[in-house]
Amino acid sequence: MFVARPRLVDDEAILDATRLVLAEVGPAKLTLAAVGARVGLAPPTLMQRFGSKRGLLLASAARSPQMVLRAAEAAEAANTSPLAILRDFALTAVAHIERREQLGNGLGFVQLDVSDPEFREHALAHSAAIVNTCARFYRAAVTAGELREETDVQALARHTLVCFNGALQVWAVNGWGSLSAFLTEQLDLMLAPYLPKRS
Repeated sequence: MFVARPRLVDDEAILDATRLVLAEVGPAKLTLAAVGARVGLAPPTLMQRFGSKRGLLLASAARSPQMVLRAAEAAEAANTSPLAILRDFALTAVAHIERREQLGNGLGFVQLDVSDPEFREHALAHSAAIVNTCARFYRAAVTAGELREETDVQALARHTLVCFNGALQVWAVNGWGSLSAFLTEQLDLMLAPYLPKRS
């Protein structure tokens, strides 16, 4: 009787490695060999699992909404203030970015998101996960008195996605200070008009 050999490296580890290689070289220069070298697998094994480089990139893109939810759970576990959770959640998404070049390489994925319908579907799901998560945190912030009662939570959540993505692109070009400090500054400036007035 044939017994399949157990997988010594699971798909999650491969997709984690893919994320790192994407940050280093971008989607155009990513190779199955480079990803395989990170996890000790030969390119034919990755072909068996994902079908092609495109299949691997699609699997990475498909996982991105789940990564958003994981980051949200981690931020909630580490903080009690809803706005502190929001800031932690935003910064966790770029914790692996150390150099402007890494961020620039990651932004290369945007070309796929715009031009390829399958990638765009995953990009839309990723954006929706971010907006929905931010809206949940903002609703909690209104309840906790950290934001004004009249705050349009859904609009602010969408604005947060715009602010965050815009800030990433600006920092990738200009490199103003550390990425975490720059993002924190932009988020604070965005939120300032929504904070309760002090008497």
